[in-house]
Amino acid sequence: MTSSTLGAVSHRPSEILDTLKRLGFGLVVAVPDSWLGEILVRIDQEPGMTLVRATHEEEALAIACGSRLGGVRTALLVQNAGVLSMGAGLVSLAQRYQFPLLMLVSYRGTPEDAVFYHIPKGRATEPVFRGIGLSHACADRHRPIGVQVEQAATYAEEGSCPFALLLSREDIQW
Repeated sequence: MTSSTLGAVSHRPSEILDTLKRLGFGLVVAVPDSWLGEILVRIDQEPGMTLVRATHEEEALAIACGSRLGGVRTALLVQNAGVLSMGAGLVSLAQRYQFPLLMLVSYRGTPEDAVFYHIPKGRATEPVFRGIGLSHACADRHRPIGVQVEQAATYAEEGSCPFALLLSREDIQW
């Protein structure tokens, strides 16, 4: 089911994938996370997209910036804890050199994901993003996710900067 199916409830991860394809994202760089597993499999199966699985978030950021420098529209799929660990790279590489990167970020440690070891990451995410000047938004479950992904991608392009869209489990987990 896609966002174009009239009268039906949208499958949000499918809508994200459809939007990335429609917008011409040729590369997705990801660090696997339990919420991201199936969408990564689906991206890997897309003929017009390449999936690169990185071993660490700073490696993912470097790959994404390099591919973007080469002219490929690139998205990052990572967990919020990973974005916290790549803070220096974001500031000194992606923001400094104005790479327009769409970051789709699984937002762990929220009240909806109260796993004890994720909670500290969840509490720190938005304050740290604000502190390092990372433009971001939380996906709104009451609005179609495809529109929000497109708006985030447009912001990254128009602002020549990374933009993080924080996603809930229902947004990203297949």
